[in-house]
Amino acid sequence: MKSNFLFKEIWIKAPIEEVFACFTEEEAMLTWHGKEVTLNAVPGGIYKVIFENGTTIRGIYQEVVPLEKIVYTANYEGVDSVVTVQFVTQEGGTLVQLRQEFSPDQDIASFDYGWDYFLGILQRLVAADPDPR
Repeated sequence: MKSNFLFKEIWIKAPIEEVFACFTEEEAMLTWHGKEVTLNAVPGGIYKVIFENGTTIRGIYQEVVPLEKIVYTANYEGVDSVVTVQFVTQEGGTLVQLRQEFSPDQDIASFDYGWDYFLGILQRLVAADPDPR
């Protein structure tokens, strides 16, 4: 079966604890992603982000390894996917590796653009404010 996925990797000049919080804590995520956020970052917990235009991403956390990895499902405008984010401490900051898997026939161009946009915001905000919580 053909795989269809995005892979993004960014380095953020901030400790791993602060970067991890940006994917698992509501207040921290709101600084870079969405206008309303509901997160319960435990296996089986809710992942929900509502954007300014009303578009909503809904999912369920599948795996949460503190300061290392999160995996969650995501349904965005009828498109189902699985997002895996890994966090690696590197000298002076944190490497974030994000992989989003889709069905083989899914057009992923808008998701590619969206992650570039939002991860860019995250990278700038966290580096500027060492504690976005």
